[in-house]
Amino acid sequence: MIRRYFKDLSRFEVVVVMVVVCLAVVGMGRAFWPDSDGAGSPAPSATATVKKLPVVVDSEEPALVDIDSERSEMGLPPASGDAPLTERVLDEIQEETLVMAGIRAKVSAGCEGGEVTPVVGHKTLCTVTYQGVKLTWDVWVANVDGSELAQIIRYNVYPPDSGVLLAKAVYGRFWDEHHKTAKELRCDRIPPLKTVTLGDDTGYECQYLEADGDSPRWVRKKVILETVGPVFGEIEE
Repeated sequence: MIRRYFKDLSRFEVVVVMVVVCLAVVGMGRAFWPDSDGAGSPAPSATATVKKLPVVVDSEEPALVDIDSERSEMGLPPASGDAPLTERVLDEIQEETLVMAGIRAKVSAGCEGGEVTPVVGHKTLCTVTYQGVKLTWDVWVANVDGSELAQIIRYNVYPPDSGVLLAKAVYGRFWDEHHKTAKELRCDRIPPLKTVTLGDDTGYECQYLEADGDSPRWVRKKVILETVGPVFGEIEE
């Protein structure tokens, strides 16, 4: 019947009919086999749209120290519990400064007036010098018990408002935290040493390519300096 129908049509009419038939078949094909670029297709990989940060973090930092490091690992002599008050305070704030900076280095320290005044409620300013940067700690005497020959002095040490952010510490800490589970680690280009406000967002970022799951994704982290050293806060997308 189809052949008889075409026989009665002109050549032009046959071409028109064939085009209409082909278009109908294509439409049916799209209905039954949707194109892979349609709305039902999976979303493109997140790795295709994320801007990669310039510094590749691909190794550990041998000079890295943290709150769990021994004083010998920081390059400090052993602390003595029987040392005079001022010596104990200077030992403590040097150790705290190295933990905050995150990188082992030579430090020096001293207090105004040469010593911590052992008077309840008295504040003494003591300063640690780290790679040329002076960081001042507040030392408050909370309690004094006993006689002058055998005193038990309790004190509190408060950190400075600002600390030192080191690129090596940021990269080293980021590597330690994520290299076992991430495919790739990157960070902003951070100055070798910069003074920043403790607890605030430094404006620098790091990122790692999450390896878990079928669709790897880049996870962004903001860099913050705390008394325990560089820490990383997740950035909400």
